Amino acid sequence: MKRSFWFSLFIVAVITLNCAVSSGQRYADCPESMDTCSTCFDYCGCSKVSCKKCLCSRERLFGDWCGLGPRLVKRGIIPDLQLTQFYQGTASGGAEQTDAYGGKMDYQFTFLGEPLGLWKGFTTILHAETRFGDSINTEAGAFAFPNLNMLYPLPGQQTTAITGLILMQALSEQWAIAAGKINVIDLWQMIYPNTGRGIDGFMNLSLVGSPTFLRTTNLSVNGAGLLRMSERRIQSGVIVYDTNNSSTTDGFGDLFDKGAVILGYWRFFTQMNGLPGSHGFLGNYSTRKYTSVDPLSWTIIPGQGLQAGRETGSWALAYVLDQVIWADRCNKDRNLNLMSQWALADGNPSPVRWSFNVAIQGQGLLPGRQLDTMGVGYFYDQLSSDFKRLVSRLPNRELRNVQGVELYYNAAITPWLRLTGDMQIVENENIGNDTALILGLRAKIAF
Repeated sequence: MKRSFWFSLFIVAVITLNCAVSSGQRYADCPESMDTCSTCFDYCGCSKVSCKKCLCSRERLFGDWCGLGPRLVKRGIIPDLQLTQFYQGTASGGAEQTDAYGGKMDYQFTFLGEPLGLWKGFTTILHAETRFGDSINTEAGAFAFPNLNMLYPLPGQQTTAITGLILMQALSEQWAIAAGKINVIDLWQMIYPNTGRGIDGFMNLSLVGSPTFLRTTNLSVNGAGLLRMSERRIQSGVIVYDTNNSSTTDGFGDLFDKGAVILGYWRFFTQMNGLPGSHGFLGNYSTRKYTSVDPLSWTIIPGQGLQAGRETGSWALAYVLDQVIWADRCNKDRNLNLMSQWALADGNPSPVRWSFNVAIQGQGLLPGRQLDTMGVGYFYDQLSSDFKRLVSRLPNRELRNVQGVELYYNAAITPWLRLTGDMQIVENENIGNDTALILGLRAKIAF
């Protein structure tokens, strides 16, 4: 198993590098003045007509689906189909040295009310997912989560489910109401697109978001809220949502039966030396009763055994910095972006007391590679003292705080095919375990 993993990883890495280098030369052959052909291979002729038909220059593998795509868009239906495959392995350290192959098929549709004969300002966003294969989210170690996207629809299950179905109504250019099933990672990417929801950027959960919100927020939740928009971006909002996970169910049968969460968010847009940035603040509070992580609250009841304590309510707060630190004056798509998240939680019942991350991501930094992206990030998750004491009472278990580094390079072989090399170094789990070295390859095809 190990030999096949390393041999396959080496072969795919060589192919990826060769394709990236060769395609980079071909991209560079196209005249920069021809925007419609700036990503076209030289043998396409770099003419506007050929670029529409050329396989190498299409935004999607099947182009416009023989004219079906534009007709759907004209009628208010915007489809987005993507297949992402993951191959990751724990080369050393962690809970277990192993490798796994898995993937996701994402079916995303946006329905616009007015073209469909409904009322103006109404929009429905549908996201369905098919999960197949396996991941190393558990083998990499506790709280590592090196593949965030493979947590959906449910970890360890090969299934298809609607994980997001949001109905939105614009009240004005600045205000909108939304209700339905909220895919939490989709909502986060809607606010911060460069996070990539584990497919286009970092893969580790601690670099996409913050684990301090894991206690109060599930993968997919039913809820509703009021949003304030600024230039078609979410600037602020108040959302009330259920505490139950509804990623594979409708969730209406047990809606709010265990409590509710209220979340508030506000974002200040700024300019630094002419470069865009923002400061975001968010916090939530859950009314649910959770299992306490304070070992002193656990008691032994005669005839019933060990009984866990209960803690009512949980909260989390976060600050998010998102700033472009460099941009090409002739091409705004060539840039460097700095993002940092700082979060604090109650520590009981939340197992994570506080966390922070800092990451730099760039696009089009290499000559002739305008569509390539890359990133490097560091994260640190401070586990609560109560949770550490609770785990230390288990045989041969003693948790450390979690920290790690992730590095990725996302190569656009064509506009519709992207191959990503990913490396993560994560320190966690038992004190006796070695630091985990996680290597992976990711391939995404846009249909």
